[in-house]
Amino acid sequence: MKRFFLTSALFASLGLLLTGCLKDKGFDNQEYGINDPDTQPPGVGFPLAASAKYTVGLDVSATAQVVNDVVYVNLESGSPAPTDIQITLTLNDALRTAYNTANSTNILLLSPTLYTVGTTMTIPAGARNVQIPITVSSTTALDPNSSYGLGLTIASVTGNYKIASNLKNLFLEFTIKNKYDGKYILTGFHNRTSPDYSAPYNELVHMVTTGPNSVTMYWPAVGLYAHPIAGGTGYYGSFTTNLFFDLTTNLLTNWDLTPYPFSVSSTGVGPATDSRWDPLDKTIYAQFYYNNNPGGRRFTDTLKYQGPR
Repeated sequence: MKRFFLTSALFASLGLLLTGCLKDKGFDNQEYGINDPDTQPPGVGFPLAASAKYTVGLDVSATAQVVNDVVYVNLESGSPAPTDIQITLTLNDALRTAYNTANSTNILLLSPTLYTVGTTMTIPAGARNVQIPITVSSTTALDPNSSYGLGLTIASVTGNYKIASNLKNLFLEFTIKNKYDGKYILTGFHNRTSPDYSAPYNELVHMVTTGPNSVTMYWPAVGLYAHPIAGGTGYYGSFTTNLFFDLTTNLLTNWDLTPYPFSVSSTGVGPATDSRWDPLDKTIYAQFYYNNNPGGRRFTDTLKYQGPR
């Protein structure tokens, strides 16, 4: 199913240009479209490279943790691999420094002494993808108030396949998970009816640690940091929901839009007063609005915890 963007006065008033989801021809004229791989030469790419970064939450542990389904390469072709396809990766810390420069962040280097990741992958004959694990030996030396980066680039591929230029670089951010982090089933609705976006949604989302008391929404069905809307048929443009909680009471205290944060005056919580994280079953109840308009720009969400990411 193709997803579509829903624009709003929020972005019109700020003059923000919204990008579309992966297009059928050229993915914004940068080699690949993915949705219709028959329209371009077959190749390979990281699906998660469609986002500027992908955040991985780690537990505080002195023992090894294995992260799967992140270093994941797709064959962008209408047919499975006719023979084994060998892919070579290289570490690329320039992705971290470039991200920090572009976003005024301070993501630190994840020390190579703390992790192992392979640099060769094989898509076997008859398959369309392959993944390799990252093993993090210990997180006890990591600062829970900081995040750490690891960059990987597809350097070569056999079989005369192309490397998708806009899906060749994967930048991973590692954080220490807070207690709100996890996989959730999101149900709820948006109250806007003109145009009508109010159909209820029921989607699996990831709530990803962004700080000691905050989590942001990642929607795996579309591979983006995005909040479902209109019955799960679409999502607003290039932002997602970042929720902040009081660590003592677990009440929802604020939210903002990421990666484009707005002033507190642009957003609000409520008007319901019981928005919170319930420690008994780890359910999040969240009602929040934007454009100072709880009457016509409000989300009412329930997120039921499914397990760790």
